[in-house]
Amino acid sequence: KMSKRKCLTIKEKNLILQEVDRGVKKKDIASKFGIRSSSLSTIIRNRDKIENYDLPNPCSKRLKTCVYEDVNEAVLKWIHAMRDKNVPISGPLITEKAMQFAKALGHDEFRGSSGWLDKFKKRKQGIVGKVMSGESNDVSDKDYESWIAETLNKILKDYKPENIFNADETALFFQCLPQKTLTFKNEKCFG
Repeated sequence: KMSKRKCLTIKEKNLILQEVDRGVKKKDIASKFGIRSSSLSTIIRNRDKIENYDLPNPCSKRLKTCVYEDVNEAVLKWIHAMRDKNVPISGPLITEKAMQFAKALGHDEFRGSSGWLDKFKKRKQGIVGKVMSGESNDVSDKDYESWIAETLNKILKDYKPENIFNADETALFFQCLPQKTLTFKNEKCFG
């Protein structure tokens, strides 16, 4: 007699689907994994969801879906647009934008809690905090030489050499921009 319900991980369900694809008898698969034939049928019926589930943890046992997927997609597109412009992004800024998108999409009950933000960052987006580097985003040599030849010389012509300083490494807090931003794991981080 079969035991009570057995809860399989997403990884195990994928292994079961591989066995099905190899042509192993359903009865043998059910016996091997210790599940009922009805559970096997459910796994086969949910094949698309199981195979396409982007799992942060392969040991997950449930296919969790997000109620506010349209809000998540809008926020994700906004983050990509902001990072393309090297705009620093913080958690509260993402939450504020999510609230705006939710309202525009008719989700008045959306709260944008810290729990929502944590889950949003952990899902397939792979969003992490990184320190921004202001000097790594290369400027082309042509633009640099052109600026030195034209613009810089015009600016400096009225100053004596003793009144010209390099302020690149000073501790000025110009516009107090943050030093960290939220960005994607595989992305370099510029300010």
